[in-house]
Amino acid sequence: MHRLGSPHRRTRAGLWFATFTIASLLMLLASRTEPAQTLQAVTTRALDPLRGAIAGVGQGVAGVFGTIGEIDRLRSENDRLRRELSGAEQRIAELTEAARENDELRQLLGITEALEMDLLPVRIIRRDPSNFSWEVGIDAGTDDGVRPGMPVVGNASGAGALAGTVVDATADTARVRFIVDTRSSVIAVDQVSRAMGEVQGQPGGQLVFVRVPLTEAVAEGDSIASAGLSFGDEASRYPGGLLIGTVQAVEEDENALTQTAFVRPAIDFSSIERLLVVTSFAQG
Repeated sequence: MHRLGSPHRRTRAGLWFATFTIASLLMLLASRTEPAQTLQAVTTRALDPLRGAIAGVGQGVAGVFGTIGEIDRLRSENDRLRRELSGAEQRIAELTEAARENDELRQLLGITEALEMDLLPVRIIRRDPSNFSWEVGIDAGTDDGVRPGMPVVGNASGAGALAGTVVDATADTARVRFIVDTRSSVIAVDQVSRAMGEVQGQPGGQLVFVRVPLTEAVAEGDSIASAGLSFGDEASRYPGGLLIGTVQAVEEDENALTQTAFVRPAIDFSSIERLLVVTSFAQG
């Protein structure tokens, strides 16, 4: 009976055969003979798809990293532009505010030069948030010559208008009550017809011109100003000729003897920021 070789012998024989085959192929590929060149061409064509796939993977990876780099660059550029825009907007806001304040100061200077009275420029530093009390705090007090009872003037489109009166003062601040406050009253005159009456503050920052004789003419569009009149031995609290507002409507009172005119204030008391305290004026 024929005996087969041991497994170890068969394994060694297979390894020797594989080694011989690979060496033969390598020698053939390295040679310049026609069979070797044919084998090289066939091998190259067989490996082309693999090389292309590997190259494609490399290019894809490079493309991904390139895209990530571009995103980072664009993000940095966007952040820089956003900071520059924010800075430009802030600068524009500052210039706009400076221009507005410069214009307001120029108008106040014009009012100071036009009015024959001593005026102290002040800034509003505190407001009452309610609509029931129209009082504000200013940045000047007794150390600056401000005293309770002094009239206060405001800017009405470049013209001096009656704003109110000082009701309290400390060393460096004071409190001003506007004429639209319900506790305020001013003897006033219709600058067209010269009709006399009293301007009173109303809730919501409005004005009424009351106790005007029905025989006097008061019409829509007439300008109402402070009269600057004295009563008996008491001097007028306000200079005469300061604009108060414009008549919007007129109605007859129930007593059929007087009439009431509704007046639009000359000053926007909700937004005014600077005032002029009248420290001295000639009595009418």
